[in-house]
Amino acid sequence: MPAPPPATAAAPSRVPRGTTPKAAAKFLARDGLVLFDNPDAFLICAFKRDTALCDPDSGATAPNQFACQLGCGNAVRTDSHAQAARKHADRLDAKAALMPQPLGDRFRRTANRFRALADAHDSAAQYAEEAIA
Repeated sequence: MPAPPPATAAAPSRVPRGTTPKAAAKFLARDGLVLFDNPDAFLICAFKRDTALCDPDSGATAPNQFACQLGCGNAVRTDSHAQAARKHADRLDAKAALMPQPLGDRFRRTANRFRALADAHDSAAQYAEEAIA
């Protein structure tokens, strides 16, 4: 089995499919990681300063949750995070229909990014039996 790419090697990015954020935190905490729930970014951060893309200070013990970056190796998503991202995308599409075209187009592009994030989770997620094996 090939080794994971360096960006994801720092923190496990997959938890068992169907896992809630609370159960995911428990699953990941077994490795001694400090976890931070960031529902606004639809993820849990398994914080490691050396690999964080949120550009934390050199002595930081927590992520900069307002600067979460897509593709960060510290990010962990659950099925409920993916579902919430899709619902958010639907809300953005509904708002886009009521906006002038340039702003509506921007909302639609953002909605598409949230759907892509959820789709990426779905394609990479593992069921509990696969994650434990």
